[in-house]
Amino acid sequence: MNDGEDRTEWAAPGGITPDSGPSAANVPPSPAAPPQTAPPAMAVPPMAPPHGAVPAPAPVPTSASWQPGFMPLRPLGFGDLLGLPFRAMRDNRAVVVGGPVLLTLGATALLVAALWMLFNDVSLVFSDLTTTDSLSAGTVALIVAFVVAALLADVLSSAIIAPGVARGILGERIRIADAWRAVRPRLGSLLLLYLLAGLANLVAIAIGVLLVVIATANGNDFGTVVSVIVAGVVAAAVIFLVALIGGLARPVIVLERRGAVAALRRTLRLLRRRFWWTFLVGFVAWLLVGLVANVVSQVGSLVAMAIAFAAPESTILTTVVFVVAMLISLLVGFVLMYSYMGALFTLILVDLRIRHEGFDLALAEAAEARRA
Repeated sequence: MNDGEDRTEWAAPGGITPDSGPSAANVPPSPAAPPQTAPPAMAVPPMAPPHGAVPAPAPVPTSASWQPGFMPLRPLGFGDLLGLPFRAMRDNRAVVVGGPVLLTLGATALLVAALWMLFNDVSLVFSDLTTTDSLSAGTVALIVAFVVAALLADVLSSAIIAPGVARGILGERIRIADAWRAVRPRLGSLLLLYLLAGLANLVAIAIGVLLVVIATANGNDFGTVVSVIVAGVVAAAVIFLVALIGGLARPVIVLERRGAVAALRRTLRLLRRRFWWTFLVGFVAWLLVGLVANVVSQVGSLVAMAIAFAAPESTILTTVVFVVAMLISLLVGFVLMYSYMGALFTLILVDLRIRHEGFDLALAEAAEARRA
């Protein structure tokens, strides 16, 4: 699909802008109504049927129009939002799963290379380990490359999923190259959003540390313990809230082609009257995915320890297998987190637009037009 079609489908239906509410003039047409090139200057009222005649039934949308892809075009419930990300992952594995795999795998490969050069850097043997001057230029370059790759993987992994999920709702599958073409022009806005989220998290942590320092300076042990608990809970809540709003803003940036600040404003407007519901869905989903990722990590650790006990005499082989098992479990955990949460945020965005803007009508109309 070209950019013009994407902008039309993911714009607010009926000419609704973020700052204006729906009106009778911008109610979208019926999903089964044929497309019109230009509205007539004056509508002619339909003729009344003859006396006793049965009027023709109104056109009824087909079932394919209301579920062209992996999700039904209606407001989504709690179970729908928790289960549909798995269907999105299965429907378009190349983008929803393959994108995070490639990005995370690239960052992991650079991490392994940087660690290998760090432990094999001869200059570290004859120098002070507390300074970075002793590191060779190649080692420093690999460490910097890993940091940049990890940053980009975190920024892009959930963003590149949004086009795949959005097209899957309409029953289409796209390639990673198509998803990247949709994300690439928005890279600057995504990085700015990431920077704003990082600053918000730092402010929350700094306030928590300041409260702990003030309580400690008073010399009250009970007050110190209470302040540590309160500061920890508040900082964790703020960090999760920032992750939730930022996660919803990423598909807004990619799909609606907005800047970072405009996407944040748009997200906050959509969250009105649905904030606590969205907070609950995101929190439960985060707990579930975190639990599964932790189980995968523990399984990888057990496998690595079993191999270490099975071959205790081979130190090099045991170390290599242990590191590989840990990296694989870490990779699987991150990919699961990125794929599931990225799909979930896109589906929450679609659900909010369906509830506030009648976006299901616009999507059904687009699906019917494609079938025709």
